[in-house]
Amino acid sequence: MATYVLVHGGGHGGWCWQRLTPLLRAAGHEVYTPTLTGLGERAHLLRPDIDLETHIADVVGVLQYEGCTDVVLVGHSYGGMVSPESRTGQQSGSGAWSTWTRRFPRTGSPWSPWPAC
Repeated sequence: MATYVLVHGGGHGGWCWQRLTPLLRAAGHEVYTPTLTGLGERAHLLRPDIDLETHIADVVGVLQYEGCTDVVLVGHSYGGMVSPESRTGQQSGSGAWSTWTRRFPRTGSPWSPWPAC
């Protein structure tokens, strides 16, 4: 069976997947639904220096500490920017990833990995 890491959008937390996770687990899949720093139930951790890199590190941390090697990464909305970048931080396994409703920030914005020109 597959291992899924489901990454929420900017206005949610890992809890937004609560209707999907039981279905995946019932089918025998392993599922992780991390909440990104400063969002959802972790909103109390919000500070000015939290950015896309912080959220990528959140997901990479789940991949590393849970021992995930072959993973299907699913990102919804803002999570669609976090998921592919998190995949590059994984050191082993071929895995796969999928993105739902990917959003690209304006170049130079705090959430953009690309500097302003």
